Amino acid sequence: MTPRDPEPVDETDDDDALSWAGDDDRGRMTPRLRDETDAAPAGADDAPLEEAPVVPRTPAERAFQLGTYAFGAVYLAISIGWIFSVQLMFYPGLDLLGEVMWQLGEFLAMVAAALWFAAVLTLTPEGVRRRGPKRMLSLLVGALVLVPWPALGYWIGSMQ
Repeated sequence: MTPRDPEPVDETDDDDALSWAGDDDRGRMTPRLRDETDAAPAGADDAPLEEAPVVPRTPAERAFQLGTYAFGAVYLAISIGWIFSVQLMFYPGLDLLGEVMWQLGEFLAMVAAALWFAAVLTLTPEGVRRRGPKRMLSLLVGALVLVPWPALGYWIGSMQ
């Protein structure tokens, strides 16, 4: 070897740097994924697929579903109300940081209703105990908190 040639690198040192002690033991304890040969028994291609049985909804579940749809319409109206409210207000200051923060606040006010609605639907998934009442209460609280007060004040003031 000449002085310019690099020395051979031991490959095992690089592999040791990417593993922790006990990785081999932990790998044996994890469940094995099924491959295609395990997934379907022989002759399963000929059998028709069974469809999941349709479980009818109870009247209470249907009422909560209709309530969710109604609150969806309310939240859409709230978003539209905030869009109109943002057009009524202006930033009185002259500094750039204040203007940027004002614009961010206007944007968040416009999307807050949609974010609240999505969060309630996400945080009350199928299978949660007393899902319907929790969802309705959360949607009601959000609707009361997110009312577009500037547009409401302008609308009430223009009626007088």
